Amino acid sequence: MMMSKQTLSCVVLVVVVHLMMIMKHVTCVPTVVTLRNEIPNEILHVDCYSKVDDLGWQTVAFGSSYVISFEQNVQGTTIFVCDFSAGTTYHITSVIVFRGFMYGPSMPCSTKCTWTISPSGFYDNGVFSQSWAP
Repeated sequence: MMMSKQTLSCVVLVVVVHLMMIMKHVTCVPTVVTLRNEIPNEILHVDCYSKVDDLGWQTVAFGSSYVISFEQNVQGTTIFVCDFSAGTTYHITSVIVFRGFMYGPSMPCSTKCTWTISPSGFYDNGVFSQSWAP
């Protein structure tokens, strides 16, 4: 049995309204990424960005933190990358500081990530992630 165009339009409209009502009740928990400078006597330079946002270069004094907060996209594919440098010893290094839930449990953090940046490298919630670029 075939539906008329008018019936099909009504069904689609009901489905769309229903989905909108469901989505109204879905709340997104913001993701918070904290970047802590633990490189003695150095100012850390940080530029964080995603596909839709570039937060620009920030400076973080030793012992201080830079905090970014954002909501993941609906598809769960949000990726935030930060470029880091400090003084003449620590060259620009790119680190993925957040990878959305669609990429699986490949990172120790979900909605609250704390990175420690030290002379030996980058630690995500205490787990070593990578070294500085040569």
